Order: sequence, then structure tokens, then C-alpha cells
Amino acid sequence: MQIRVLILLNLLVMASVAIAGETLSLLTVGPNTYKHVAIFKTNATDIFFTSDQGLGNVKLKDLGPEMQKHFNFNATNAAAVEQKRKKGAALYHLQVVGEADKASSISIEPNNPAAVKAEIDDAVARVEQIVNQPVTRLTRTPEMSVATYSPGWFHPGAVRPDFKTVDVHATQSLDFEKNQYVTSDLNPGVVFLGGELEFNAMTKMFYTDRSLPKKKLTEAEMLEINRLYRVIGRDEDGLEQMQEQPVP
Repeated sequence: MQIRVLILLNLLVMASVAIAGETLSLLTVGPNTYKHVAIFKTNATDIFFTSDQGLGNVKLKDLGPEMQKHFNFNATNAAAVEQKRKKGAALYHLQVVGEADKASSISIEPNNPAAVKAEIDDAVARVEQIVNQPVTRLTRTPEMSVATYSPGWFHPGAVRPDFKTVDVHATQSLDFEKNQYVTSDLNPGVVFLGGELEFNAMTKMFYTDRSLPKKKLTEAEMLEINRLYRVIGRDEDGLEQMQEQPVP
């Protein structure tokens, strides 16, 4: 059984390496079409790429049948990976967030929507503070070899995370670090250190200034965002339940 698992893992790695670095003139996903797509990372559930719209990622399950086949999409494997992520997130919630949740729930009055909403707002503000930290800015000089992203750093829109299960480790992309210096058409005369930057589709919703790149988050910061996401998810469920309760 172990040998078969190792063979399967090797095949998946080989397929990922073969596809990473591929370019596509067009990639259509539902109503969205991306032009001049350069794929830099794939896994069992997602592809990550740059395009004319900036950095982005899409779920393989959302592609058409032909593109799913092209990217070796296996629905069974993808479901297993997603389930593993959910189990990992649930375990994290029990081990790390449990006491924080307990303390938080004690401090909030029962059936007090205003208090619950205030806790959500506090968690959102903390997430925004973490993901929008400043990064090193340098004046561009002629001898610098600089990669330029255009138009802008990120494509429009943002995915709303499943706050109750998402793990931001799984969607952290470090594509910028392949270049020492990077910039965009939004930042003339200024460069940033590629090794300091990241893109994460599951924190993008909280990017407050998309004219600037985002700091590569540490392990502790990603754990804290996961914790805050669980608070948001729990409180949103609580607000929904309060709204469904009959008025006495």
C-alpha cells in the first residue's frame, strides 16, 4: 500500500512540474476570461497564475471538462484534499482556538447582535492590520533588474473565504520571490523586494490598498488569521441564528 501511495504522489508531482510554467493565451472560468496566462503553481485543487489582470487563482473544479483533463484534475483526489484541509482546520480550531472562543463567548451577552457584530468588526480589523503591513520600498536605479506586473498587482475582485474551514497556508503564493526586485505600473520609480512579498487569494478580500504589494506572512501571522477567521465564521452563524429566532 505504501509503495502504491508513493508512486501516486510521484506522478502527481511530475504532472504539477510539467504544467507549472505553462502559458495560455486565454483561460475562461465561468463568466471570467483571463488573457496571457502564465501558470506558476498547481495542486490537486487549484491553479495559480499571472495574467493581464494580475495575480490570481481558480479552482480546477470550476474549469470546463477539457481544461480539467488538461490539468489532470481528479475529482476524487481533489475532494480528499479539501476534506483533509477541513479536518486540519477543525483540529487547529480545537487545539488553538478553543480557549479563545470560550473566552470570547463568555464576554458576549446571549442574544446580543450588537455585541456579536462588534466582535466580527474587531476580527476583521485585525485581519486587515496583518495583511496590509508595510513592505520595503526602494528607489529604482538603472542597474536594477526589475520584474514589472501590469496592469497593477492583482486582478479585480476577491474570493470570500469559508471562514469556518479555510487554511490560509494552503493558498499562500510566493511567486514574487523568483525576482529580487519587482514593481508594477502603479508604482513608477519604486521597487519592492520580491522575497518579502506574497499573494493569497484567501486574504485578498481584506487588501485595503491594491496599489501596493502585500507582505509575506509568517507562520504565526497565518495561524492568527486562521483563528480570526474562525471567530468571524462562528459569529456570522450566531447572528444568522438570532435573526431566525421568533420575536416574543
